[in-house]
Amino acid sequence: MNVIEIQGLTKRFGAFTAVDGISFDVEAGEIFGFLGANGAGKTTAMRMLCGLSTPTSGRARVAGFDVYRRQEEIKRRIGYMSQRFSLYGDLRVWENVRLFGGIYGLHGKRLAEKGCELLETLDMAGERNTLVDALPLGWKQKLAFSVAIIHDPQIVFLDEPTGGVDPVTRRRFWELIYQASARGITVFVTTHYMDEAEYCGRVSVMVDGRLEAIGKPSSLKAAYRAADMNEVFHALARKAKRND
Repeated sequence: MNVIEIQGLTKRFGAFTAVDGISFDVEAGEIFGFLGANGAGKTTAMRMLCGLSTPTSGRARVAGFDVYRRQEEIKRRIGYMSQRFSLYGDLRVWENVRLFGGIYGLHGKRLAEKGCELLETLDMAGERNTLVDALPLGWKQKLAFSVAIIHDPQIVFLDEPTGGVDPVTRRRFWELIYQASARGITVFVTTHYMDEAEYCGRVSVMVDGRLEAIGKPSSLKAAYRAADMNEVFHALARKAKRND
């Protein structure tokens, strides 16, 4: 079953076409890598899929809902985590859990139960009153991801979630992604780390707003006679004509 269906999705800002007629599907429980250089149109496309921006043309359904008319329903069924903004550093751990749980529609006893379960799973129950800014970076990443899926969404969108994180912490973060996928949560992730692209079931590569390639990492490496996804990415990205 597909949880994301896109046909000819386009977004224009005046004369500039940020996303140019992209089409693809994402299956339930899939880990889908959405790759592209800065300025390729990834973030614009993701904003449309999250119900935060209305497309100029084309069709798209997320979690079964039309992105033009059912944006609020989409927002209730997805989670979101970015590199730049995921948690409030000046709030305590439990305050962040309560805040984001409430944003995602959890309240009262249900929120309390899910919050306690989350902190126990992360071995962070003893840090519930710690300010987030005082946590090690790896703990922040784990907490931010776990908060993004506290409501058991159908899909979680991860926008460069491991930027600036060391390789060991990045690998541990991907273990959380695998666990979420095993639970049936679809993971839609952008990254600039091509070793992470190898962890995805399928990846797509955008260039200048268009979808240049899509497939399993092994298939793309074979098609481009590349040793790794880094070589695939550079073979495609060198076609880019526009800058960020």
